[in-house]
Amino acid sequence: MNASSLACFCLSLLLVSGVPGCSRHPQVTVRNNSGVTITNVVISGQGFSEKLRDIVSGGSERTAVRPTADSGLRLAFEANGTRYSPPENGYLEASPHYRVTATVAADLSVKVESSIKP
Repeated sequence: MNASSLACFCLSLLLVSGVPGCSRHPQVTVRNNSGVTITNVVISGQGFSEKLRDIVSGGSERTAVRPTADSGLRLAFEANGTRYSPPENGYLEASPHYRVTATVAADLSVKVESSIKP
């Protein structure tokens, strides 16, 4: 394999693997501003459910989701041994232009904000 073929192969692997910013699906970021590590983090909505890694205080985790229709977003997690599952809120469409941020606050409430990236 020559250098040009190898470069094309590597670039295609990056695109297929879901490089942030190159996804063909909405992106969801979970920010943890709670002051404690949140565990067993799951984001879900219409047609999708994604388990995320534990998120330390001050940390965040981002993933692409694949909603089957317009959807709200639900964020469930555990903190200090208690399960939190606030009602679904926020909004996203099955479009790569949607960026959603779900922030866990110090009181363990969740605020969801959506934006559209051109």
